[in-house]
Amino acid sequence: GINAEYGYCYENEVKLEMKEEWWIACGGFVIKDIHGKEYFQVKNHLLTHEILDMEGNQVAELVKKKMAIRITFHLYTGEEMAERRATMNLRGMTMKKKAHVYLYESPYPTRDDGTDLGDMKPALKIKAENWGSWINETKIVDAETGEVYAEMSKSAAKEELEDAGCKTYVMTIKPGVDVAFMCLCAVFFNVAIKEEAGGGAS
Repeated sequence: GINAEYGYCYENEVKLEMKEEWWIACGGFVIKDIHGKEYFQVKNHLLTHEILDMEGNQVAELVKKKMAIRITFHLYTGEEMAERRATMNLRGMTMKKKAHVYLYESPYPTRDDGTDLGDMKPALKIKAENWGSWINETKIVDAETGEVYAEMSKSAAKEELEDAGCKTYVMTIKPGVDVAFMCLCAVFFNVAIKEEAGGGAS
């Protein structure tokens, strides 16, 4: 969930930079704080996207659901990345993009279990506040109360990277919210919107 699920929960607000890196196989992100301390590396593959700590240990994995009406990914972690902790799907076809995030409770389903959400309600929503870029003023909020857990925007200070095809985003994560989980939500949103536009993962 949002609170220390992956062991990256802090008492103070955390501000991170997510920088696209093309030297990573199939593209991906390097995620650092504003002081340059490295937190995570995201490696994109054809149907999976793995998040690693900076020692190379796998934290979690996003896996695309092959047969789905909406663009849908499952989030796995635990021993051998077998526990399904969340399902995320892109909603609607409007320019103001949004997604729903569904969280599971223990005992967690596995990769072999069915994927019907049934009567589950989303725990989180990811909402692009403005028209245009997927992450231009985007928020991750509580689906019921609207409480904001994280906010994302394109870094205006990194415009010189645009010419090279790279982008840098800034994510501000509220105190007590798991940083790794918010990063995974952001990665999903990026990948899903690019797939919808026909650009594939980057």
